[in-house]
Amino acid sequence: MIGDNLIKAVIAVVVFILVTLALGYWLENELTMTTTWVVDKIGFFGLGLILLVTDTLITPFPPDILLLVIAKSPLAEQWQSYVLILGMISCLAGMLGWGIGRWLGRFEFVKRTFGDFKAEHREFIRRYGFWAVVIGSITPFPFSVTCWTAGMMELHWITVLAAAISFRIPRFFFYYWLITSTGNWI
Repeated sequence: MIGDNLIKAVIAVVVFILVTLALGYWLENELTMTTTWVVDKIGFFGLGLILLVTDTLITPFPPDILLLVIAKSPLAEQWQSYVLILGMISCLAGMLGWGIGRWLGRFEFVKRTFGDFKAEHREFIRRYGFWAVVIGSITPFPFSVTCWTAGMMELHWITVLAAAISFRIPRFFFYYWLITSTGNWI
């Protein structure tokens, strides 16, 4: 199960790189104009609020779009601070998602749905739960799904927080680097 998810993670990163390359190549001026407009309208506070909502709730909105906004706007001048703050917001959102999962796990229909799976895989979850959260932290797939599931599966909050801080924040820096460096590969 971990191996399959790692393969999916690598495929997702490759797809992300290819899409970023294509966007950077064909739409460079449009991207800069649009991202500057977004920053002028909602500011960094608005970007942070968007990330908090989208990484807490299950949405198809990847945080990498916000990294693109930073990279192609005046915020790029102080990108290190902004990327770090977004990474920390994402970790906070993940913990809020974990709390939602714990809360949902108390409902009978959720217990019925996850009960057999949890009983069958309790040892696997205990042993590899950290790494499951790591995989969810580094892929472009919704981090909220990982955190909600970790909460429903009663993974300890310290485990989720440790995985999120250790891998989610560096992931933001890595993806930012990918976004900014792909334009140099063409």
